[in-house]
Amino acid sequence: MSQTFRCGDSQHTVALKLRGDEFSGEVDGEPVEGHLEQFGEGLYEIDVGSGAVQVHVVRDGRRTWVHCRGQAWELERVAATRSGEPEVASDQLLSPITGKLVELRVAAGDSVAKGDTLAIMEAMKMEHRLRAPRDGAVTQVTATAPGGQVRERELVVELEAE
Repeated sequence: MSQTFRCGDSQHTVALKLRGDEFSGEVDGEPVEGHLEQFGEGLYEIDVGSGAVQVHVVRDGRRTWVHCRGQAWELERVAATRSGEPEVASDQLLSPITGKLVELRVAAGDSVAKGDTLAIMEAMKMEHRLRAPRDGAVTQVTATAPGGQVRERELVVELEAE
């Protein structure tokens, strides 16, 4: 089952299958697999091959708070429309983390299709792909050059409907 979540101004699609304490699937179209162990209500240890981390998860209706390594994220489950598409797509793709801008694949004026990878970030030895939430034209990109640092919630790419 696939679910879409909004975290700040970005959206993420998660489709995971759990078999015992092993999981596999996709996050934002990228394959992921690993080991999940539950220690108590909302307390987990997750290992995707780069070392185990403890994660605390609190759910309240459509909202979920995730705490890991001194950081916290608020996720909101996005309701799907009849066509299965998320109900709202933001025009601004903000960095979900503080990290290095590895690659910027677009420039102002470029046309993009929903799902295109627009930028790749790296933090804690993990890649984060920023994907176009819908079709559109790029109106603005970050002033940070690849290899530079981008702060959490900093604008990376802005879209305009074509």
